[in-house]
Amino acid sequence: MKEWIPYCSIDLKPYVGMQFFSIEDELKFYKTYAKACGFNVRKATTTKSKKGDVAFKYFLCNKAGFKEKQRGQVLDNLKDNQGDDVVVQSSSISRKRLVTHVGCKAKMVLKFFNKSSYVVTIFHEGHTHPLYTPSSRKFQKGCRKISMLHKKMIFDNSKVNIGPVKTFRLMKEYVGGYENVGASKEDFKNFHRDLKAYIEGSDAQMFVDNFKMKRLLWSAYFFDYEVDEDDCLCRAFWADPICRRNYSVFGDMVSFDTTYQFNKYNMIFGPFTGVDHHKRCVTFAGSFITKEDVSSFEWLFNTFLKGMGGKEPVCLITDQDPAMGIAIKNVFSKTKHRYCMWHIMKKMPDKVGRAITKETDFLEKLCACVWSLEIEPGEFERSWKSIMCEFGLQSHDWLGQIYDIRKLWIPAYFRDLFMGGIMRTTSRSESENNFFTCFTNPHVTLVEFYMRYESAMDAQRHSLSNFDNDSKNKYPELKTPLLIDKHASQLYTTTVFYELQYEIEIACFNCGFDGFRRENELEFVSVKEGSRRTYEVVFNCNNYDTHCSCKMFERQGLPCRHMIFVWKGKLLDKILEKYVLNRWTIMATKQATFSLEGHISDQCVKIVDKKRILNEVWSEIHNCVSLAEDHEDDLIYLLNNLKALKLDLESKKDGNVPQCKKTKDIEFLIRASAPNESTIKPPKISKNKGSGEQFSSNVIAGAQRLKGEKEKAME
Repeated sequence: MKEWIPYCSIDLKPYVGMQFFSIEDELKFYKTYAKACGFNVRKATTTKSKKGDVAFKYFLCNKAGFKEKQRGQVLDNLKDNQGDDVVVQSSSISRKRLVTHVGCKAKMVLKFFNKSSYVVTIFHEGHTHPLYTPSSRKFQKGCRKISMLHKKMIFDNSKVNIGPVKTFRLMKEYVGGYENVGASKEDFKNFHRDLKAYIEGSDAQMFVDNFKMKRLLWSAYFFDYEVDEDDCLCRAFWADPICRRNYSVFGDMVSFDTTYQFNKYNMIFGPFTGVDHHKRCVTFAGSFITKEDVSSFEWLFNTFLKGMGGKEPVCLITDQDPAMGIAIKNVFSKTKHRYCMWHIMKKMPDKVGRAITKETDFLEKLCACVWSLEIEPGEFERSWKSIMCEFGLQSHDWLGQIYDIRKLWIPAYFRDLFMGGIMRTTSRSESENNFFTCFTNPHVTLVEFYMRYESAMDAQRHSLSNFDNDSKNKYPELKTPLLIDKHASQLYTTTVFYELQYEIEIACFNCGFDGFRRENELEFVSVKEGSRRTYEVVFNCNNYDTHCSCKMFERQGLPCRHMIFVWKGKLLDKILEKYVLNRWTIMATKQATFSLEGHISDQCVKIVDKKRILNEVWSEIHNCVSLAEDHEDDLIYLLNNLKALKLDLESKKDGNVPQCKKTKDIEFLIRASAPNESTIKPPKISKNKGSGEQFSSNVIAGAQRLKGEKEKAME
């Protein structure tokens, strides 16, 4: 029979006979009263008249009534006398949940009055439970509200792989304590859940619509996709104008690798990666496919060529996927296909056996043979056979297979092929995959993935701009008095210059003259480098054409130490223009690039982006708070001004019929709305070799994959 009577200001307390013009006004008033008193409100019975109008409306304390207990049944599988399964119902269990409904009598009843107004007919203020104290007020549902700032924090942090729980902790640090957050950890998790639920059914359609909108904004934006027989998205390819411009400059060498577990459908993400003028990874395009078969890769490579204006790369580096190799032969006519050495050598200990690799110097000798940039094919073959005989591996199946395809991965067979300075191919794609892992995870939808992909591109391009700034405005220290050294520091980016500076140092201090002969206008100079082999440099006295037997310029695009040694002897004070590749220079990306459908790519990226303005607004708000936080008067002044501005903005929207607040906020954040009708269905769950799903066979594209000892032991 005990009741708690709340204490509050008389202006906040309802009374019988109090009149309101709408139910929403009364609900707002009663919630304000409840917040001041220490309880929460929920709506209850609504009685309508014959005309359909609301006649009575009940507002209750959230602890009113009693909740019926629901108990689950545990089913046990037992065996009868004959050994057959019999399902037997055993003891009941119930989920342990705290009781919230305790039969509280506090309520307020609203009755329809004349002239479209409502009047309070019943008001009971006593509660059958203790009320919230000020210290526990932050836990009240009525005092918790997830604001637009919270939602934006959750959304923006998700782009860099920060979940709602960690976002809640970060928010606590920003505002100075959990009591100042204004929402609970569960509120943060629920909004993140609602965000995914909003995208769920129309994921593929929204994904495609987003690219169509990009195409309308940027005429140079390239996108293509395909659906399967069930109208499910199965292939997609995209490249923005900046990616296409970068390909026009750095697209002579492309690394392509398929990655897994980057989205909830197990679709295979395939970034096309290159090397920029700072020798950093640069992304040319992104793609999704559901199957790793020949037809999927053929579509992907054909679309890539279409998006890049038909320009084929000089060299394409991939792993040993058989289907990919067939597709490359069918699509590319001029491109040289090479396997990534890193992928092959990584398998060596598992394929050959840990005993021989750890207890002998097998790996050391093999690496000296395989990774050498100076030996010719004949010398490599003799060295390989000698190592196989020494360790008794002449009949090893896997070693025999990779020896048969030696022309696709051993540097000795493509010493004169330009590979963008990564002759050792330490897996640019693996580095790129690790980079994207920082932004995405296996649980994201396609829409979420693309937003995170854009964040990754922003990070990559910011890093590029930073290196550009250093190369233009900071100057490396010269180590020799040669004018060629100074000229190189003005031409090349800092990273590339340091590599060339090392060649200049070796030319000055470690190279010597070992022989000379002349045939007409050609001079043949033998250059000895310490205890290493002798190299022959051919120099044309008329046009200064220079060629070295080490072939460093052909494969890296930089003059070698032996060429520089001869130029120093000829008293040349500059690097010849024909030996300066634009792709390594400071101004590589600033020169005119190829036309993209009638528009220069640099002009296409100058469109004003509303997202940039929004970010500036948020930045200014945080700056104002940081300036005012030391003085209470300044904080109050800022708070009053923001509240006035908020009321002004809300008044401008009063004439519109608002949709669900949560839905509206989600659409605002993702810059898209769910379509009324989806013609493109979400992808089916892929089951590929690296997706984590069960794969039915080891046979891919007609080739039997050999299993290593480690894999066999695990099975």
